[in-house]
Formats: sequence, C-alpha cells, structure tokens
Amino acid sequence: MTLAEILLSIALSLPAPWYRPGHNPETADEYRSRLESISQAIAMEAHAAEGWRWDATSLAAATLVVWYAESRFALEVHNGSGRSRHGEDDGRARCFGQLHQTGYVPKAEWDTLTGVDLEATRRCARATMRVLTAQGNRCGMKENQPNMWAVARMVAGYMTGKACAPTKASTARARRWSKVMDRIKSAASEEADATGRQG
Repeated sequence: MTLAEILLSIALSLPAPWYRPGHNPETADEYRSRLESISQAIAMEAHAAEGWRWDATSLAAATLVVWYAESRFALEVHNGSGRSRHGEDDGRARCFGQLHQTGYVPKAEWDTLTGVDLEATRRCARATMRVLTAQGNRCGMKENQPNMWAVARMVAGYMTGKACAPTKASTARARRWSKVMDRIKSAASEEADATGRQG
C-alpha cells in the first residue's frame, strides 16, 4: 500500500462529520472521493516538504490528525463556503488546517487555500505542513527523534501560535498521532511480509 492508501484507510475509519437527517451535503461515495483527494494531497506534500526534522510519514500523520481535529473533514470547511459549524474564527481561518494569515501564510496564499480539488487541497496541506514544521522547530523538535511529547509541544504551538507547553487538547492530538503512526507502520510491515511470502 502507498502512504496515500494507508492514510485513506485511516481517514475512512474515523467518524464522518455529523449532519442532521436529510442535511448531509454529500453521499457516502462523494465523501470517500474527497477523502481520497485529501489522502493524496497529504502524502504528496509530506514527501515534498522541506525543513521537517523527521520522516515524511510522521509529517503526514501529524497533518491528518490536525486536519481531522480542526474540521472533521467537513465539506463546508474544504470548499470554503463560510457556513462551517467548526467556527473558522469568524472568517479569519481557512481550509482544514484552520490557518490564519501570518508570516507563515501570506494573504496571497491564504486566499487560495479552499477548494475540494486536488490542487487546492495540496495548497492547504503545504501551508499546514509549513506551520507545523515552523512550530516543531520553534518548540524544540529534535532531528530524527519522533515521539509523542514532541508532537504535543508542536501542536500546542500550532494551536496557540505562542506557547509550546502541552495542553490537554494538544496531548490528545499527539496520542492520536501516535496511533496513526502505529497504523502506518503496521500496514507497511504487513505489506513487506506479504511481498516476502510472494518472493
């Protein structure tokens, strides 16, 4: 399985956004198709990211966790309709990363972060990963030493833009990151075993 396929499997296992009966804006097939695009965007951008101190899978896992925690992959956040139940900070936050205009995300880029097509989703992933990388570096992430507590610090920085001290929310996201990493490693190990048996 590719990283995108593993991420899709994980995304599909998470509870979908809840809507009142008769108000879901997409079918199950449409939702799955969007999750495929989301998974591809994260995998592609994680492999291309610069400055991240760990491997691409750890950045992909962090992005998936942050996006889900911030938006539940809701369509209205993805397409930028402005009618999100997830707040979007009164219009100041965009895309699954709930990103604000900052030095990390200039206005010209921020304006392009919504949209359900692959390219728009990749732009959101790229910007999210840039902010995660900056906060990870600022919050003391050590080279090639992935661990849950470093993620808790990085996510605290991501959530506040300031403090690196882990919070209850950032620690919960870090625990989910650890579980996602376990699932990625397990899927890769199963594939390696299957390839070995076939060979």
